[in-house]
Amino acid sequence: MPAAAIIAGVGLAVAAVGTVKTIQSQNKMAKAQKKQYAYERQIQDNKNIRERRDAIRAARMTTGALVQTGENQGASGTSAALGGLGSIESQLNSNLSFLDTNVSLANRAGEQAGKARSAATAASNWGAVSQLGMQVFSVASSKTGKAK
Repeated sequence: MPAAAIIAGVGLAVAAVGTVKTIQSQNKMAKAQKKQYAYERQIQDNKNIRERRDAIRAARMTTGALVQTGENQGASGTSAALGGLGSIESQLNSNLSFLDTNVSLANRAGEQAGKARSAATAASNWGAVSQLGMQVFSVASSKTGKAK
C-alpha cells in the first residue's frame, strides 16, 4: 500500500474521530445550556413570587389604612370609602396580571432560546458531518485521479 494512501487513511480516521468528538462536545454544551436556563428560570420565578407577595402585601396594608381612616372619620360605608377599596383591588389585580404576563413571556422567550440552541447545535453537528464527507470525497477523488 502506497504511503500516500496510508496517510490519507490516517487523516480520514482522525477527521472521523474529530467529527464524533465535536458532536459529543456540542451535545454536552447544549445540555449544560438547558440546565443553565432552568436555573435562570428558577431565579426569575423566585423574583416573580416575591413581587406578587409584595404587591398583595402593599394592597392589604393600603386597604387596612383606608378602612381604619374610614372608621376613624365615621365614613366607612360611604361611596368614597367603597370606591377607594375597589380601586385598591383593581390596581392589585392589574399588577398581578402584569406579573403573570411577564412570567408567560419569559417562559416563551426561554423556550425559543432553547429551540435556537438546539437548532444551532444540530447545524454545527451536520456541518461537522459535511466536512467529514468532503474530506472523504477529496481523498477518493485524489486516488481516482492518480489511478487514471
